[in-house]
Amino acid sequence: MKSGTRRRTRRIHILEAVLAAACAALFLASVCIGRYRIPLGSALGVLFGQTEGLPRTVVSIVGNSRIPRAAAALLVGMAMSAAGVSYQSVFSNPMAAPDILGAASGSACGAALGILLSNSDPVVQLMAFVFGLGAVSLTLAVSRIVSKGKSTVIYLILVGMVVSALFKSGISLVKYFADVENTLPAITFWLMGGLTNVTGGQLLFAGPLIVACLIAIFFMRWDMNLLSFGDEEAMSMGLNVRSARVRIILTATLMSSAAISLSGLIGWVGIAAPHICRLVIGANNRHLLPVSTLFGGIFLLVIDLIARMMLKVEIPLGILTAIVGAPIFLWILFQGDFLGGGE
Repeated sequence: MKSGTRRRTRRIHILEAVLAAACAALFLASVCIGRYRIPLGSALGVLFGQTEGLPRTVVSIVGNSRIPRAAAALLVGMAMSAAGVSYQSVFSNPMAAPDILGAASGSACGAALGILLSNSDPVVQLMAFVFGLGAVSLTLAVSRIVSKGKSTVIYLILVGMVVSALFKSGISLVKYFADVENTLPAITFWLMGGLTNVTGGQLLFAGPLIVACLIAIFFMRWDMNLLSFGDEEAMSMGLNVRSARVRIILTATLMSSAAISLSGLIGWVGIAAPHICRLVIGANNRHLLPVSTLFGGIFLLVIDLIARMMLKVEIPLGILTAIVGAPIFLWILFQGDFLGGGE
C-alpha cells in the first residue's frame, strides 16, 4: 500500500515537473510568436538583458510588449486556477469561482468607474483591485452579521450573490453615464478581458502580489483538505474553521483581484482547469493545488496565443475562455464525478 502511494506521489511529482517545463516553453513561445516573429536567441537576449547588437525594434517588441504579456498570461492563469481550487475546497462547491463572493463583479465595477473618471491605466488597475477586495470584505462582514452563529457557508454564498448583483448594477449605472464614443467602448472591451495593453508597470503592481498569495495559499493546502470534508470533521481535527476559512478566502481574493485588475474579466479558468486536474490526480489539495496552478498558467498562455494568431483582429480572452472552457466543463459534468477523483 505504502509503495503504491510512493509510486503515485512520484508520478505526480513528474507531472508537476513536466507542467513546469511546459510553462517555461510556452512562455518563450509566446514571446517569440506573433505577427512579427522573433528568433529564440534574440528573445532570450532581451529576457536576460543581453541586448547589444539586437535591432531596436526587436528589443522594443520583446521588452515592452511580449514579455509583460506572456508573464501576465502565466500569472493570471495561475492565480485564477489556484483561487478556483481554494474556493471549491472551502465551500465544497464544484461551481465555486472567484466571483462567488463578488470579487470579479467588484473589480469590474471599480475598473468601469476608473475608466469613467480618468481612463488612466494605473487608476483603472488600482480601482479594480480595491473594489474587488471591498466586495469580498463586504460579503464577509454582512454574512457574519446575518448568520448569527449559524453555519456561515450558505450565508457567505447567498450574501455573495447579493453583493455581486449590487456591483453588477453599479457597472450598468456607470455604462449608462459613459460617453458613447470613447468611454463606453473602453469599458466594454475591458469587461471582455484581454492582455493587449499590459505594461511592465502594471505587472510590477500585480505580479509580486500574485506570487506572494500563491506561496501563501500553497501552505494552506492541509486546511483546505480539512474544510472540504465539512465544518464538524474539520473541527474534530483541531482546525479553527472560521479563522482558516477567512484566511483562505482573503488570500484567494487578494490574488484573484490582482489578476482581474491586470487582465479584465476572464472566466472559466478557475472552474475548468481545477476540474481537469481533479479528474487526473484526485481531490487531495496537497497535489491538486500545485498541479492546477501550473495547468492554469499553461491554459491561459495557450488561449492567449490563439487569441493573437487565429484572426487578423485579436479576440478578447474572456470570449475564448468561455468558448473553450464551457464545453470542457460539460464534458467533465457528463463524467459524473465532480469533486471526486483519485484519493
